[in-house]
Amino acid sequence: MAVRPVMPRAPLVVATRNPGKLVEFQRLFRDHPWGLLSLDQAGFAGDVDEPGPGYEENARAKAVEVSQATGLCALGDDSGIEVEALRGWPGPRSSRWLGGEASDADRLRGLLAEVERLCPDDRRVRYVAVLALARPGADVILARGSCDGVLVEPRGAGGFGYDPAFLSTDLGRTFGEAGAEEKDAVSHRGRAVARLAESGVLGATLGYA
Repeated sequence: MAVRPVMPRAPLVVATRNPGKLVEFQRLFRDHPWGLLSLDQAGFAGDVDEPGPGYEENARAKAVEVSQATGLCALGDDSGIEVEALRGWPGPRSSRWLGGEASDADRLRGLLAEVERLCPDDRRVRYVAVLALARPGADVILARGSCDGVLVEPRGAGGFGYDPAFLSTDLGRTFGEAGAEEKDAVSHRGRAVARLAESGVLGATLGYA
């Protein structure tokens, strides 16, 4: 039987300091020909800027900044949770709306309190993720994914961020209760990565074609 050759994996820097996102992307890219690097592994010091009001601007800015600094392909991500009854708030500000010192737990309890105060009878929410793939000498590619749910009291210890309180419409349980593979199959980031794959760009690593 012929031995299938092992194809080299092109380096891809994930432009985030969020360890939960990095672990999730490592799973989501496992079947694609990329070797994911953290910012530290790529020699990128400091944090990445989020200058825009929207997901697209922030994802693009992070990917371009890291790609230009390292000379490598870079993946930028901006994501958030949107409360339907609050016209999409907190959205792109999901990780910042309570201030830079707030923890994931602080933001989760804060969001639950705001929804209980302002719209207790409509707890519909949506997770949104926009990915930007920046490659030296090529156009930036964007992809968007989303998934619907309901905000509930936290259940389960899996995931990160708002996951324990996000009751997935697809799964019938929270992302905190779901296994990693279950979450990846229906999550906003999983769907955004699938959109990138459908474009063909994830297979075009050599020469950054």
